[in-house]
Amino acid sequence: MLTNATFKVTGWDEEPFDEPEDGPKLSRVHVKRSFHGDLSGTGNLVYVMTYLHDQEVLFTGFEKVVGSLGGRTGSFVLRHTGTHDGRGATAEYEVVPGSGTGELAGLTGAGGFRAEDEGEHDMTLDYEV
Repeated sequence: MLTNATFKVTGWDEEPFDEPEDGPKLSRVHVKRSFHGDLSGTGNLVYVMTYLHDQEVLFTGFEKVVGSLGGRTGSFVLRHTGTHDGRGATAEYEVVPGSGTGELAGLTGAGGFRAEDEGEHDMTLDYEV
């Protein structure tokens, strides 16, 4: 099934852990998100980011999502990979196999988003339970 959902970033706490003079900065970011639509609930996400010299940022992370998907309640984990090009972020993610709980046990799927400004962002998740 394909979701019709949006998300909003509700918290962003970034902490650099390596800032060399002659190389990319590395940061850990704790992100809180809220979801609305076919997916409703909250997300608790940690990114590891590297800032490259040309303003491009590469990131990867894991997010625990708790709420309702297609009317089924439970939680699951998404593995993210993405980039920020100075104008916005693009990411792809997949459901971590075996991470679904409650009525979302057995969940599989993948999706992504493009976020170009603050506010609500469209997202996709093509999934099966």
